[in-house]
Amino acid sequence: MLLLNDVSKSFDQLAAVRSFSLTVDVGRTTVLLGPSGCGKSTVLRLIIGLLPADHGTIAFDGERVTPEAVLLMRRKMGYVIQEGGLFPHLTTYENLTLMAAYLGWDTSRIKSRVSELVELTQFPEDALPRYPGQLSGGQRQRVSLMRALMLDPKLLLMDEPLGALDPLIRVDLQAELKSIFNKLNKTVIMVTHDLGEAAYLGDTIVLMRDGEIVQQGALDDLVKSPADPFVTRFISAQRSPLDGMTGEQV
Repeated sequence: MLLLNDVSKSFDQLAAVRSFSLTVDVGRTTVLLGPSGCGKSTVLRLIIGLLPADHGTIAFDGERVTPEAVLLMRRKMGYVIQEGGLFPHLTTYENLTLMAAYLGWDTSRIKSRVSELVELTQFPEDALPRYPGQLSGGQRQRVSLMRALMLDPKLLLMDEPLGALDPLIRVDLQAELKSIFNKLNKTVIMVTHDLGEAAYLGDTIVLMRDGEIVQQGALDDLVKSPADPFVTRFISAQRSPLDGMTGEQV
């Protein structure tokens, strides 16, 4: 579905992504993991063409991502940005259907697709006329996901979609996302800095540092066969305070 080959991107001579090569298979969930500022979000913006690469190539669905082709390619990609990015002056329904209306979908087709997404995400249908400010944090994230899925994209890009939520809501939405990914069999690339979330949702974890891939594979690979001391330090830094406690102590 996606191939990045030796991709680099710098801002004011500061490298954000360096010699980045990655293959993403159809129907798999790949999680970009790493500390803040390691280049995870920049990779997503390069894939969707919001930023041009300084070096290297990106191919999506067998076609190279170029300035000339990127607009049509974006319609095959869904993008959930940090904290949702909903337009506050538009209702939930208007946020969801913005691109479909722009592309000239007829009303019945739009309504049918919205009904499918409402059922998929368990979003309350009576909340569709509400504005984003009238929704809970979890509901806003569902709307952002529905908007990204509206055109039935081949690739779903998610940039820390659950990062701003409290832990209980976040756990519930992680379970819902996993169910949705499995049901739709979409190709997903997700950014997070949370190891547990990456392990729960990802088929492949790509651990990054300073714009480069340090190691990729399943969590078991990273834990048992770390490619670099950084891998072990990163995993140890995210250890739960409950680790090592007995059931009686808990």
